[in-house]
Amino acid sequence: MERQGSGFKKITDAYHAAHNFRAELEPVFYSDVTSFQVTLYNLNYGAKTGSEATTAENAAIESDHVAIKVAIDVAIEKLTASPNTIRKAKTVFAKVGTDGIFGRSDIAAITNDSVTAAGNLITKLKKAGLIEAVGGYGKGKYTFRKPDR
Repeated sequence: MERQGSGFKKITDAYHAAHNFRAELEPVFYSDVTSFQVTLYNLNYGAKTGSEATTAENAAIESDHVAIKVAIDVAIEKLTASPNTIRKAKTVFAKVGTDGIFGRSDIAAITNDSVTAAGNLITKLKKAGLIEAVGGYGKGKYTFRKPDR
């Protein structure tokens, strides 16, 4: 070992940061005059998988998703716009959801409109506070805002 102990803190910090860390799975370090051992326990051993998660946890998550979708759908319905524009906004939301990132060309493809018409829809959604710009994906990319609680 060139730098004795240089990775101990990194290893323990990584274990402690894991979402499924438990105290009994703490890494074990052992050394004597002739050897050095690290025991790293499998953090996934005995953990519940998605199919084994409790029904209450799943119901709460699903309920939260449904509440967000309903809130956004209601907000779209209240837009000061024509019924056709509201229908297009709902179509875009149904296609991209709350986690999707989109731009004018994406909306144009979803609604079979021109890029200019898609830009007008983006302007209306921004003014209503339903979408927000996102960084890191290029200029003019947006996502639907999750309602404030």
